[in-house]
Amino acid sequence: MSAELFEVTPDPERITESLRDTGYILNTAVADIVDNSIAAGADSVSVELKLDPRGKVRFSVTDNGVGMDRSGLVNALKYGSARRPDPSSLGKFGLGLKTASTSFARRLKLTSKSGIDSPAATAIWDLDLVPSQGWQVSVDSKADPVDAGLLERHTTGTGTVVRWEKIDRLIRDYKDPAGDRAQGAIKRHVSSLRDHLAMVFQRFLDPSDKRASTVEISLNQAPIEAWDPFGFGSDKLLDVSIPVDLGDKTTTMHLKAFVMPRKTELQAAHGEGAPAMARLGNKTQGIYVYRENRLIHGPDWLNMWAQEPHFTLCRAELSFDHELDLAFQVDIKKSTIILDTALADVVFKALTPPRREAEIRYRDGQRSRVKDMTDPELHAPSNAAIQDKSKAIPNATLQSTDESSGTAEIRNDHGVVKVDFVQSNSGVFVEAVDELRDGILYQPAYIGNNPGVRISKSHPYYEKVYLPNQASGNTIQALDSLLWALASAEFRSAQDSTREIFEDIRYDVSRALKKLVEDLPSPDSE
Repeated sequence: MSAELFEVTPDPERITESLRDTGYILNTAVADIVDNSIAAGADSVSVELKLDPRGKVRFSVTDNGVGMDRSGLVNALKYGSARRPDPSSLGKFGLGLKTASTSFARRLKLTSKSGIDSPAATAIWDLDLVPSQGWQVSVDSKADPVDAGLLERHTTGTGTVVRWEKIDRLIRDYKDPAGDRAQGAIKRHVSSLRDHLAMVFQRFLDPSDKRASTVEISLNQAPIEAWDPFGFGSDKLLDVSIPVDLGDKTTTMHLKAFVMPRKTELQAAHGEGAPAMARLGNKTQGIYVYRENRLIHGPDWLNMWAQEPHFTLCRAELSFDHELDLAFQVDIKKSTIILDTALADVVFKALTPPRREAEIRYRDGQRSRVKDMTDPELHAPSNAAIQDKSKAIPNATLQSTDESSGTAEIRNDHGVVKVDFVQSNSGVFVEAVDELRDGILYQPAYIGNNPGVRISKSHPYYEKVYLPNQASGNTIQALDSLLWALASAEFRSAQDSTREIFEDIRYDVSRALKKLVEDLPSPDSE
């Protein structure tokens, strides 16, 4: 029985339409196109993203790279174009230009000039013509006049223009296509794109950074300034080279870890606007992954840890070259990597000490800031109200106290039980303290002779719920009353056999509240 071969050429229309849903967002799509410009040797790249007077989106990328002749244009528009001779090239799969462009536009125009004396030519890939033309692209030896003008304006000899037409997936249809709402949508895209390119190509944009060739990138004719996530006076705590065994050879990846200055330190050193310039915040912590000096992933912790507020000050850099593409499973968009278990374990162990140090510095700053921001009399109205009402609320009976051991004995319906005790002046039922064990929010304790509750000022719930409401006495009193009532109920119900259950409940409640307030703004972020 002999096997027979059959042609299974994919249907052009279905494939091209499916590839529109690869998952690109505008920022990663434009970065992919800029990759091609840098791979072509460009040292100047001009990006345009605007609305024309009729409300149509104009988008183009013009570079002064080596350019392409007619056959080069055809290859560039081929899905899975020929490999570049330099394996370290930022262009990797031969898919980025097409998939990135058609994710937002139905027509891609490519105009290029490969020599000073050579005429520019234009190639067009139009998805609406695929049903009739299949995989064929049209090439015109007479360049599109708009793109020829862009080449003349931005280059001195060779170069390429990538232009999108029939853009249908960038902004929604507005009643007034050129009105304020449409203009606002484009402005938001421009602002986000500027920040993204400044971060992704930081090593190329910074002339003082010798790890990469210098490239000038502009957006709507305004130069993009490099944004270094590890600048602003950060403290480098780790700098190691990690060997990676590829079977036939061994190469290395480089791992660094930094702790950023706190907000107040940034302001003191660089002025009021420094924290915003440093993008200090929860979403910018984590690992920044660079392939061939281009940021391809992050910041996040590569699924090893969550982005939690206490690690806001920690940033790490993981750099590798093209030899590790397979080991890191770099995706088509060059925006996602996957660490295998062995590499993840090495990175996890290496970054644990710097993360711990970043947490310590963050907590030190939080304690200082919360202390400065908290009104010393914040809980006084609650104490007065609870003292007035507590006699009418059934509670346990205090039997004895032991200041040396920090315990008290109380009697409830289940017998005599030991509970936490702190010495205090009379009249205190609610006490805010710098920190409680295990990071919990509240802890029942007899405060002097009173059944009370201690509240941790270092818990995010206190920072993000209590502090913003300091001016609202009713709100603070309501919050305090709730926590005191929970503590009071625990005193009445506690037994030695259920002590651990109540402790687990407090821990779980505190952890849940920490997660629930994670995205709430801090009153004055450190």
